[in-house]
Amino acid sequence: MKININEITIKVKNIPAEERPHPNLLANAFLTLKEESDSYFTISGFTVWKSKNYKGYNVKVPQKHNFDYCSFEKSLWQKLKKEIISEYERSTIPIIEK
Repeated sequence: MKININEITIKVKNIPAEERPHPNLLANAFLTLKEESDSYFTISGFTVWKSKNYKGYNVKVPQKHNFDYCSFEKSLWQKLKKEIISEYERSTIPIIEK
């Protein structure tokens, strides 16, 4: 089977401070991969964390008890991680209406 992914969209859901199980947990992220025929699948469970080691933010793949539910080739993961962080930063900009 061959699937040609031609679009990846990222959605971020910020977690309110009072609902965070850990103070450094900031948001959940979802990746939707769309194929040429508009078929798609979504991977949920990515998390955005506040981090000193990564100079601001870090993103973790969906995991439980240190078992990662998905893995990516290193350069693709770096691109996805950068886009998830960018989407998180955009989502935290307040909207000012006149």
